[in-house]
Amino acid sequence: MDIKAKIEQSIAFLSDDLSNLQEPFYLIGSSALILAGIPLETSDDIDLLTSYRDATFLKKHWQANKVDTYWTKDADKFRSNFGRFQWGTTLVEVMGNLEVFHEDKWQKLIVKEYFELEINQVKVRIPNLKEQHRIFCLFGRDKDLAKADKIVQYT
Repeated sequence: MDIKAKIEQSIAFLSDDLSNLQEPFYLIGSSALILAGIPLETSDDIDLLTSYRDATFLKKHWQANKVDTYWTKDADKFRSNFGRFQWGTTLVEVMGNLEVFHEDKWQKLIVKEYFELEINQVKVRIPNLKEQHRIFCLFGRDKDLAKADKIVQYT
């Protein structure tokens, strides 16, 4: 199974829970890049950008699958209502009200432009490539800037 199909299968597996979210959520990171058509070899996890309330719901609902031994790197750069969960080989990171420290201040990540994919009757919002480029540049880590460059190469 290719990586894109694996991501879609993972989202389909989670679709019942995702359909219960009260506010819009977005798929960001490598998984979003792959679903937007940028070829990557792998995606370590599925990154879900949610509201604070929806992150709290998922953290409670997915408690049995919580990865307790994980702590967020770059805590000086990112803050959110965060949780990391695992089902078999599927890792999901939930970021409620994600904020990024940029230009000497905390800025809430707001996705401005996106498209929707329907996976197992759930609408998944994915930032368009221009927006993903902006987000990766905002994050500013070497791995993010490499992904921003990959977008430029393929568009």
